[in-house]
Parts: sequence; C-alpha cells; structure tokens
Amino acid sequence: MGAINGNVNASEKAWARQHPEPKLLEEAGEFKIKDENGKDIPLQSLYTDKDPNERQLVIFIRHFLCGSCEEYVRALGKDLPPSTLSSARVTLTLIGCGDPKCIPDYKKRTNCPCEIYADPSRQIYQKLGMVSNLRKSAQKPQYLTKGFGSIIFSSFVNALKSPSDALGAGPPSQNGGEWLFKAGSLQWCHRMEDTTGHADTSELKEVLGIE
Repeated sequence: MGAINGNVNASEKAWARQHPEPKLLEEAGEFKIKDENGKDIPLQSLYTDKDPNERQLVIFIRHFLCGSCEEYVRALGKDLPPSTLSSARVTLTLIGCGDPKCIPDYKKRTNCPCEIYADPSRQIYQKLGMVSNLRKSAQKPQYLTKGFGSIIFSSFVNALKSPSDALGAGPPSQNGGEWLFKAGSLQWCHRMEDTTGHADTSELKEVLGIE
C-alpha cells in the first residue's frame, strides 16, 4: 500500500486526508484505467494537460454492485449537478474497481452523467493507500437515504438483475476515496475509512467553494 499505512485505527481523520508522496502519485498516474469498451488510458490523462483554471474531481467508488456507493452517486447528481460543476469549472470522473463491462448498467441504475472508468487490477487503489475492509460507519452518512439493511438488499437485487456483472463487479472489501486536482497537482484528497465512508457532498461543496 505504498508509504501510507493502511491501519485506520490511529489518527483516522489525518490519515484519510494525507497526501501520498509525490513519487507514489506519479507512479499511480502512469497506471491504466479502462473505459466501458475496455480501452486503456493512463489515470494522469484525467488531470494533466488541462486548462490551469479548471479542476478535476476523481472519485473512486467501491464495487459496481455496491448499494451505498450508488446512493452516493445519486447524491452527487442531486447536490453537484453538471450545471453546478460546470459553473465552478470542475470535471467529475468516477472510477470503480471491477470489470469495465459493468459500467453501462451502473450508469443506467444511477443516472450518472459523468464519465466512468474501471481499475480492475486495483493497482491505483493500492498505490494511493485506499484500504480494504468491510467496516460500517458508526453513524449513517448524510448521503445515505436508506438503512444498511435496505442497502445490502439493493446490492443483492442488483446482482440478481445483472448476474454477469456480479462475477466482475469487484472485491466487496475494496474502499475508495475522493481526489481533487488542479493544473496537474493534487489539491485535496480523502480516503474512505469504511464501506460507507465517502466524503459527504456537503464537504465536497465546501472544498470546491460551491455554496
């Protein structure tokens, strides 16, 4: 997991927002992600050689059948719609840890308007210190409108509806995080500490300076 300790028991808040060493970030940027057609592009192409006044928010989700992450993506669409992000000069991209063949169904279920890619090898997740565990948050985050039981049930239903996706959705224990870039440099990051630990949309709006 690179130079960042995956043990989230000590100083979790500081750890979750700790920037990786520049070398690790550079190495992660060279790893490839896949679009829904399986085409490879380097991660760094999402945030390098861009307009210096624009920002790129890259969000790593969990597996492609995760009900809580689907709730999060819907909350992003509601609280940070494309028009709001465009006005703030922010481009949003999602990356999942499963097979890219799962992306089209994921877009349909979540009505996600942004680009989605996949890192099925999880090399980027691991290089940037995003942890694997099956812990639940002690408190339900703002972006969840359902109880944990309903979320687990919705994940199960997703698997039944898309059995082929279930085989390649990604490891259930892999958590993600949020990474903000500007002019090719990392400005802010947050790693999930547990399975429902995405940075709430209220925090993202504060970080982005959006009222």
